[in-house]
Amino acid sequence: MDKFEQLKENLVNSFRLAKTDIIETKQDVISISRTQESIIETISQIKEEQARLVEKVKALERKTAEKKNEKVLVKSNGKRAQKIFVAPKNGSLFHEKNCPFAQNIKPRNKLTFKSKVKALNEGFKPCKCIK
Repeated sequence: MDKFEQLKENLVNSFRLAKTDIIETKQDVISISRTQESIIETISQIKEEQARLVEKVKALERKTAEKKNEKVLVKSNGKRAQKIFVAPKNGSLFHEKNCPFAQNIKPRNKLTFKSKVKALNEGFKPCKCIK
């Protein structure tokens, strides 16, 4: 076999090896793509579950806040104390006295109501703290 034939055979073998490597690489890329799709799907499911859990936590926090606001003061004779509602003079909402927003109203700007009806009659709208 002369040098030209040997060179030709070496070149053909090199291309066969390269073709085999390309096919194996393509299969690896396909496998990696499938794995990546699976990971993306799992991440999506985790994000959905996280969103559901966040909503549950928010609901529990709202319930806890509502229960704190629902605590009714009891007079020494066992009767319920009358709830007091407050509103800022220049505001549009009225609040229960223990609402965090009500506590931010400065005393000189605070209006006091003995009932929801009186506050509503004065044109105020109820805060979310009021049922």
